[in-house]
Amino acid sequence: MLSMTLASFGWGTWWVLLLVEKLFGLRPDSLVVPGFISSAFAVAGLAVAVWCFRARRSWMMFVMVPLFANLSLFFVPWLAEELAGRRG
Repeated sequence: MLSMTLASFGWGTWWVLLLVEKLFGLRPDSLVVPGFISSAFAVAGLAVAVWCFRARRSWMMFVMVPLFANLSLFFVPWLAEELAGRRG
């Protein structure tokens, strides 16, 4: 639960950035700050997810969802920079 909450906060960082850009037209000069904030949430969430691994196969299936959600956050800054480069 904690790991998925941290992943949600990390993804929320990017959603807030998109919302501010859409509503107010503000485009950040760099994506370093949201990338750092979301990566900090991802590292903490990943640590909790790895710590929760158990030997049972059924438990591993449940841990894979927050594990994937936190791991995918590490790719967002790279993808966002590429998309921002195409737009502007």
